[in-house]
Amino acid sequence: MKNLKKLLLFATLIFCVTANAQYYLGTPDSVFSKTYNESRDLLVYLPKDVRDYKDSTAKYPVLYVLDGGAHFLAVSGLIKELSEFAGDMVLPKMIVVCIPSYNRNKELTPYPISKSKLVPEEISKETGGAEEFTQFLETEVFNYIASKYPASNSRTLIGHSFGGIFALSVLGKHKNLFDNYLVIDPSTWYDDRKFSKQVLDSLTKNNYVGKSLFIGIANTTDIADTSVVKKQNTLLSEHERSIIAFCTGVKTIKNNGLRFYSKYYPDDDHVSVPTIATYDGLRTIFAKHRFSYASIEASSFKPATDIPLFFETQSRLLGYRIPVPTDVLERCDAIYKRKQDKPRKEALRSLYKKLYPEDAKKYIENDN
Repeated sequence: MKNLKKLLLFATLIFCVTANAQYYLGTPDSVFSKTYNESRDLLVYLPKDVRDYKDSTAKYPVLYVLDGGAHFLAVSGLIKELSEFAGDMVLPKMIVVCIPSYNRNKELTPYPISKSKLVPEEISKETGGAEEFTQFLETEVFNYIASKYPASNSRTLIGHSFGGIFALSVLGKHKNLFDNYLVIDPSTWYDDRKFSKQVLDSLTKNNYVGKSLFIGIANTTDIADTSVVKKQNTLLSEHERSIIAFCTGVKTIKNNGLRFYSKYYPDDDHVSVPTIATYDGLRTIFAKHRFSYASIEASSFKPATDIPLFFETQSRLLGYRIPVPTDVLERCDAIYKRKQDKPRKEALRSLYKKLYPEDAKKYIENDN
């Protein structure tokens, strides 16, 4: 009887948790493409504020992910954890649009190649559809997303492998389609590196002010020392060597305005690298989005004006309103209290009272 009661209690708890839990796994969608004369699937992740119909005037940055069927859960989960969960603000709230592959060998490669030591003949025959796929994104997907969802004009592109050279192709030929390019272990060996040289030429000749490029490099040789990898001359090492050479080339370009970052992952291969590189790439590109608590200790920092200004600036850049979070105010208050900075603590509390009178009253009462 005792065990039966325990079982019933356990079943009741499970029911309550299940009944109250709300799992959001994204929004399946599709767009009819005149480019391809067929309907194309999309997977869309929406910020909670959009799903809850909050602030209908807000517009959110859009994160476009190639090979979306493979990466949707990882990328959307990352955005949720670092922009919404428990009030976190490491990354901005974003709409994530994942584009599943239909024929990635054709759609993601920049131009046709007849043969390659690294591509089987049956694949090389399919190559060269990147410009058509770019047209599909620009004229059909972008317009559809803007018409249905609260999307701002801020766009970021993530591409891995062939998706990586597609992203580089767009950066070289259609740079203004995206603000940020996150390129993961790209196939920069394409066409005996002739493609890489074309992109480097574009980066050299054009102005990329306002654009960011992050490249993640996997260890595909099982040699953790890149200085050793660069000395290799094997077909197996060409993938990694070509990426290292491309990144070196980008670093030598001066005064083109591009914000360039790269990172090598000695413990990750071509398959495992996308998740960690996506995390690092987004953290790097949006580093200034996160409020710096170190900055509030600078002698020039004025909490009453500088804190609201930070969130007003972020709101303007990202396209949606970001109110000053109460936890930011309370953490700043704790820092000024610990530093015995009475003038700025009082200024901080005056701001708190102005923005959130009831919350500030409770906080100050509990603190005294």
